[in-house]
Amino acid sequence: MAGTDREPLSAGHVRTETAHIHFETYGDSALAPLVVLHGNGEDLHTLDTQIRAFAAHHWVVAIDTRGHGRSSGGTESWDFPLFSRDVLAVLDELNIRSAHVFGYSDGGNIALQLVSDHPQRVRSVSVVGANLDPTGLHPWTRAVLIVQRAALSIAARRSRRAAAALAKIVLMTDHPHIDPVRLRRAHIPALVIAGQRDVVRSGHTELIARSLPGAELHILRGAKHEIPAENAEQCNALVLDFLRTVDA
Repeated sequence: MAGTDREPLSAGHVRTETAHIHFETYGDSALAPLVVLHGNGEDLHTLDTQIRAFAAHHWVVAIDTRGHGRSSGGTESWDFPLFSRDVLAVLDELNIRSAHVFGYSDGGNIALQLVSDHPQRVRSVSVVGANLDPTGLHPWTRAVLIVQRAALSIAARRSRRAAAALAKIVLMTDHPHIDPVRLRRAHIPALVIAGQRDVVRSGHTELIARSLPGAELHILRGAKHEIPAENAEQCNALVLDFLRTVDA
């Protein structure tokens, strides 16, 4: 049984110590599982175009990151190791021992953190516009984010909405901290995609690819950071072609 283009096969949430994490599944559960992780400030439906394409070939498990979409924020300070443990909680809930993982932007960072910390649970990893640490962003992008963080730090004292926005900005100004040495030890099939005009520096994207032995690297000519939306057909084809080689 498979979910339709608009409706998931199933939806649910898993309870962690202080939060609940929302997930939806699409496609045939007899197929190889593929986790889909969205970017900062978004929810799983931001990647609906990818979910529809991927669900024709895989059992897709799309997750709302903690504090995003229908997932609650919990009481812990947010960081990428915490987010990766949330993904593990969903995998455990669905009795998935290992899965392919696709992540966009901060979702890509979560995917890389998962590879670093729990490689035995990752069958392959595909990332779009990811970074290992804040220095991976272009300096002008970091400068804008730091100004936004300063403004929100003041507003957050009197506004819960501003406090929530601040927490998401801090994820970009102060995180992640993923060790490329640990990625090299994982030996997991990897696909790395970024735009020629991405907010992530091309040299940093190349570092990610070098840190994942044998990784495929694609810098899309003329593309910006919003590849899943603006270059969806090319992105989806690259991911599906890669997954076919892994599953062959």
